[in-house]
Amino acid sequence: MLSASSRLFRSHIAVSLFIPTLSSDPFPIRIQKCHSTTSINNTHSYSSESQQQTLVTQLLSTIENAPTLLQSLHDQHIFLNPKSLNQVLISAAQSNHLYLVPRIFKLAVASKTQPLNSNSYLTVAKAFAKKAHDCVPELLSFTDQILELTQPSMTVINRLLFAFGQCKETEAAISIFTHVKDQNFSPDLYTYNTAFEILGRAGRTGEMVGLFGEMKQAGIDPDLVSYNTVINHVRKFGEVDMCLFYFKEMCEMGVQPDLLTYSAVIDGLGRSGNIEESLRLFAEMKERRIQPSLYLYRAVISNLKKMGKVEMALSIMEEMNSCASSIACSGRNKRQ
Repeated sequence: MLSASSRLFRSHIAVSLFIPTLSSDPFPIRIQKCHSTTSINNTHSYSSESQQQTLVTQLLSTIENAPTLLQSLHDQHIFLNPKSLNQVLISAAQSNHLYLVPRIFKLAVASKTQPLNSNSYLTVAKAFAKKAHDCVPELLSFTDQILELTQPSMTVINRLLFAFGQCKETEAAISIFTHVKDQNFSPDLYTYNTAFEILGRAGRTGEMVGLFGEMKQAGIDPDLVSYNTVINHVRKFGEVDMCLFYFKEMCEMGVQPDLLTYSAVIDGLGRSGNIEESLRLFAEMKERRIQPSLYLYRAVISNLKKMGKVEMALSIMEEMNSCASSIACSGRNKRQ
């Protein structure tokens, strides 16, 4: 016997398939403010795993009509859980119905009750990545629709940026970021931090540093993540003076350096030959009761050896070995 949700699903398929398409988007999203959203959020529950799989199976069997069918389900307060939604998104992408992916995603965002996990965002980013390089207009149009659905919150845009960054789609991510600003929306701290990481990974440190200054001019104070991201990426390109500049600035701003900050600056100094300042900060870090990582110990030892300071390197090695157990525990906790 079919479950209640399955019967309801089937009862609406026939009607849904005959909904006329009057716009260039064959699956337009009905954006509406539902006054009962709060009560739905507080009371609805997902069906069982088997019922969810039944819904997914039926959706996948007619994937071309998935947006229309999902709209019909949502109208009846029938919701897919995050795992099921992502199955539908992935199926649309893998069957080369790439145009369906953003439409299904928009429907989920518009519903206000549809949860979206990180996998769903990644699926959207990968779908755009598979398209031709001239898909920027479509991507920006998609961005506009998401902004319309979610303003003034930047959460969905931020997570999309992060997903495009994970896929190494730097140009697409920066296009979204620039477009958001051009549309007079205000990026928040998380938006900027995500853009810093994307630009830094791509080696575009000049743009990253410029954007860092722009953020401060906009009145958004950098946090620990902001400083760590910028310091780490300029270090990779040997900009030690810039590392020290931002390290000093963050301390003056009352942002306390952590292990990641010290590791980047200490290693950068050591590699550049400024071993004295490197050791001074290494000692300062320990005075602040920040446990050096195994990576940092090895970096300091390696840099000392390169400078011919073998005895000091041996001393640091003995220190590392004496606290090996605490370093190992710290590493395990960090991974957890």
